[in-house]
Amino acid sequence: MTMPRKYSGTPVAVTFSTRGAFMPAWMVEHVAASAGVDGVDVDATSAIGAWLAARAGTSEVAHVPVRAIWLPPEWRRSPRSVRLVESIVSHQPDDPPHVVLLLPTASSMREIVKTLDAIRRAVEPAEAIVGLPSSALKGGRPHLVQLGGMRRFAEEWDFQLAIDLSGRFDPTWEAEAAVARLGNRLRVIRVMASAPSRAAVGRDRVACRALHAALDRDANLDVAVSSVRPVPFPVTPRAAAQAAERAATYVFERAAVHARALREGIDRYEGSTSPRGN
Repeated sequence: MTMPRKYSGTPVAVTFSTRGAFMPAWMVEHVAASAGVDGVDVDATSAIGAWLAARAGTSEVAHVPVRAIWLPPEWRRSPRSVRLVESIVSHQPDDPPHVVLLLPTASSMREIVKTLDAIRRAVEPAEAIVGLPSSALKGGRPHLVQLGGMRRFAEEWDFQLAIDLSGRFDPTWEAEAAVARLGNRLRVIRVMASAPSRAAVGRDRVACRALHAALDRDANLDVAVSSVRPVPFPVTPRAAAQAAERAATYVFERAAVHARALREGIDRYEGSTSPRGN
C-alpha cells in the first residue's frame, strides 16, 4: 500500500472522489489506499452514487477515512442517503466527515440559510458545507459579485464553501478572481484527475489555475480528485489509483512550494512552467 505523500507545513489534504468512478465503497477504499491519498470523497448526489457508497463489504486494507460526503438538496427525503450519512458519521465519531450540500444552480441566500440550518441539525457533529455545482460557475463580473456576496454571507452565518470543478462548467470562468472572492471560506475543491498537471488544457487548465489560487491562501483545503472516465467504459481500479496518485503528487508538491513562498515572502511562480506561472 502506498503511503500518503503529505508535506509537513501545508494545510492541504487530497482525497479520491467517487464521482464518475462507479465503484462500491470497499473498492473505493482499495483505490484510495493504493493511491496514498488522505481519504475518500463520497459523491452521493445521485441514487446510484448513494447505493454504491453503502456497499462497504469487507476490506483487508487499512481504513481510509471519508473526509466529505456530497449530497443533493433533497437528501433528507431519501432513506438511503440518511442511512449513509448516519453510518459514516457513526463509524468516524472522532473524525467526522464534511457534509457538502450541493445547491441548485439558482439559490437565494434565504434558501441557503434555511437548508443549512436543517442540515446542521441532521448531521452533527459533522460540519455542513455549502457546495457550488459546476453548472453554477459562470464567466463575467455578475458571477464574481455573487461569489463575493456568498463569502460575506458565509462569514456572517459561519459556514464553509465548496466548489465542484469536475463537471462541465463555463470555460470562461475566472478562476483566480473567483477563488479570491470566496477567500478563506473555500474549504473543498473537487477537480478531475487530469487537472492537477502542468500539461492541463481546456477546462482542466482553468481548474488547475483555481487549484493554485486556492493553495495561495494558506488555509485548510481538501482537494478531491475524481476519475477521468474513458466513455463508454468504466474506469478500472488500477487506472483510477494511478491517476489519483499522480494528481496527489502534483498537489502536494505545489502545496509545498506555496508554503515555502509564503514563509519566505517571495513569489515562486514567476518564470515557472506551471499553469500559474505562464
